[in-house]
Amino acid sequence: MKCLIPIWKVTLITVYKIKKGRDTGIMNDNCKMLKPSLYNMLISKTDGMAVYNTKTGHMIRSFDERSSVVEQLLSSNNCFLVDESNDAIVKLHKLGFLIDNQYDELAEMESIEKSATFDNYLKLIILPTEYCNFRCVYCYEHFKRGKMSEEIQKAIIQSVEEQIEDYDGLVVNWFGGEPLEALDVIENLSLAFIRICKNHKKAYNAGISTNGYNLTVESVRFLKKLHVTEYQVTLDGIPAIHDMQRVLKDGSGTSERIIENLLNIKTKIKSSAITIVLRTNFSKNLMIHLDEFEELIDANFSDDKRFNFFWQMVGDYGYVQDDTVRNIFGTKYDYFYLVQHFTKRFENKYMSQLYGPVGSVCYALKRNAFVISSDGIIKKCTCDMESQENCFGEVGKYFDHDKHEIWLQRDISTNSKCYSCIKRPICHNKACYRTKDCLPNLTYIQNVLNLMSEKEKYYTVI
Repeated sequence: MKCLIPIWKVTLITVYKIKKGRDTGIMNDNCKMLKPSLYNMLISKTDGMAVYNTKTGHMIRSFDERSSVVEQLLSSNNCFLVDESNDAIVKLHKLGFLIDNQYDELAEMESIEKSATFDNYLKLIILPTEYCNFRCVYCYEHFKRGKMSEEIQKAIIQSVEEQIEDYDGLVVNWFGGEPLEALDVIENLSLAFIRICKNHKKAYNAGISTNGYNLTVESVRFLKKLHVTEYQVTLDGIPAIHDMQRVLKDGSGTSERIIENLLNIKTKIKSSAITIVLRTNFSKNLMIHLDEFEELIDANFSDDKRFNFFWQMVGDYGYVQDDTVRNIFGTKYDYFYLVQHFTKRFENKYMSQLYGPVGSVCYALKRNAFVISSDGIIKKCTCDMESQENCFGEVGKYFDHDKHEIWLQRDISTNSKCYSCIKRPICHNKACYRTKDCLPNLTYIQNVLNLMSEKEKYYTVI
């Protein structure tokens, strides 16, 4: 540890000399100049400090007296030379906390947002059926369309075959309705996608969003053979609350069977390849039973790292007509309470990805992501299925490119609060096409990052 002292002294001297050199006009053209990134979030700790860079997703920790030097480096408006003998500066540069002085990060943000391309994978959300065995009280779907026809399946397969060479791979999420009500459609399309990607030497990955009622051990084993490895299952709290909100068509509760299915998967399927996100659509009903719900989660799932947790507010997407349902909607203040008192539920692999670069960009605002409904209509958003604004064509027949371009336009004005926002690389003002307001998970990001900074797996020591 003694060797660290002179290194940090050199850092201070280096900054001073370069500042002096700039003032006098003395500069070596061969020297690389550095400056702090615009996207460094500083988090004060009792034993030092943590810094998170929202553009790279990297986090660092510094302890005791070294923290003041790191803070000086990353808070300074001065630029300074790279010092290859200084391990700290080298690490800060390598991890993106310090960047080349001439680099324009705002121009980079504008370019990313204009292209609306955040990766090079074709991403399809496919509804094999829009029928559902549930009638959740807050559901926004109308269940107008049933199972996908063979004709539409063939059109999807042909479309993927024609487009796959333009991408690095294919990512599919099975959605609904309840997708497990059309397992035969999932099988047929999956086998075709696997074949196409194999023939073209492209990556393939799939996940499924399901209510969990039919998610038996047998169905998971079957789906795993079809490369479905990511599962999102909704559990809205303790059984008494869940069974008020997520019911079968006949009004009966569903929690007992869902929990039984999940526990069977946990004990009988040992594969580490699968991950299960337990999504809780929290309502006012849940808020007074949080301790009980936490006990349920801890007792059943916290010892299995394959299970992650995700909170989402129950809200109105424009289709709720019953005022008694509106009265149970969670609020941003409820969300803040959850973050403050149950933050550890936000600290997991799934949630950390949401706070990473482009982690909160909605799929609907990405150029390479599409929703295909069971009748073959191409859409972008699964939360607004009946809107004509959300319809762009029909698979295998036509696609309205001009309309699609208008949908993707989300320019950030230089006068907007988003323009210089430190969280801009996470959402790019594309968290939801309905609103330009900051979403709750980003409003309270500091609380989540503070907890993550307590765990060594998330940070590098500087």
